[in-house]
Amino acid sequence: MEVIEGKFYIDGEIRAASIGIEEGRIVKIGKNLTGDRIIRIEEGTVFPSMVDMHVHMREPGYAWKEDFESGTLSALHGGVTFVLDMPNTKPPVDSPENFRTKLKIASSKSYVDFGIAYLLHKKIDRSIAEEVTSFKIYMSETTNVDPVNYLMIPELIKDIKKNITVHAEFQECVQKSKKEGGNLLYHDMSRPETCEVMAVRYLGTVGGSGFHIAHVSSPDTVELSRIFGFTKEVTPHHLFLNRDMDLGSLGKVNPPLRSPFISERLRYLLSSGYIDVVASDHSPHTLEEKSDFKAAPSGLPGVETSLPLLFQAYKDSILTLDVLVKVAMERPGFLLGIPKGKIAPGYDADLSVIRLSDSRRIKSSDMHYKCGWTPFENMWGIFPRKVFIRGEMALDNFEETVEPGFGIYYKSNR
Repeated sequence: MEVIEGKFYIDGEIRAASIGIEEGRIVKIGKNLTGDRIIRIEEGTVFPSMVDMHVHMREPGYAWKEDFESGTLSALHGGVTFVLDMPNTKPPVDSPENFRTKLKIASSKSYVDFGIAYLLHKKIDRSIAEEVTSFKIYMSETTNVDPVNYLMIPELIKDIKKNITVHAEFQECVQKSKKEGGNLLYHDMSRPETCEVMAVRYLGTVGGSGFHIAHVSSPDTVELSRIFGFTKEVTPHHLFLNRDMDLGSLGKVNPPLRSPFISERLRYLLSSGYIDVVASDHSPHTLEEKSDFKAAPSGLPGVETSLPLLFQAYKDSILTLDVLVKVAMERPGFLLGIPKGKIAPGYDADLSVIRLSDSRRIKSSDMHYKCGWTPFENMWGIFPRKVFIRGEMALDNFEETVEPGFGIYYKSNR
């Protein structure tokens, strides 16, 4: 048994402890445990690492923007030890063959553990549900994927027990709302909150409560999802950025950045426990692709900065540690049915060592993205000093200590 000693966040409090690890899993928590090897954490507090249940590593098909190697290296440096990759690649993950192609690529390149979401837009071979981590539905257009025929959703989700994440913007509403303009205000007007609310309201008529609503950008969406029993996630860019900032096309994303008031309201709802998950929706494009606002694709990088921004929000008294750990670690791990996100026996020893005095400016030059930029330039973040994956030191004093291919695939146990 290997042992890690230090100050840990366990069951809602920070306390001195030892954790015993066997075959990558936590088997004991106590004081002064003995083992074959003992690692003492002298500085900082040990938290669970982040489980990011919404990323786009862009591979296969768009590897000039990002790939599994660069994207998961970025995740590792941000304290994220599990990523769930979305299916809108080229080809999309909508067949067993395409799923296995992506699995082979990711297995050879990923620094961190990962899952793969399967696209629901047509009837599927139900046996694929045993292999994949979760499912994804797009109700509006996105990279390489047309919107689902929403009337098919009841049949598509029938008998699926695993997580079903929905990009909830009603396509007809988006088409009717299009506005000509070259700034974030016009982009917001072109995809108003109404389109998101309409989509969630329709999902409420489908029945059941198995939907997970991706990247909510409207307080009304949060309330509707609560009424229908859906879980919901919010992104750091909808929490900490807004349409009035001088971001230009670098802030162009779907759903759009909203007003400062909406951003503030989402922070309040998160801090009050009304939002289940924070996920990055990491979806990078190159600076060249982002050079002209009207032509720029929507999406921005975020997997490396999500957890640092959340710890800074705790330091700034925006969030409690209890909320932070639930939305970034515990809840996403639970929803995906994987043994990650908590320091407890039976869970993977995925750990991040955080020292709250380590606040520093976020700089594009420090990021590990292939696209080379971040929309959070010059904002403050707290990055992990050390990261463990399945008990193995993967990041030590801000330097990676594992190789591409270290990460392994997890399907949901649900």
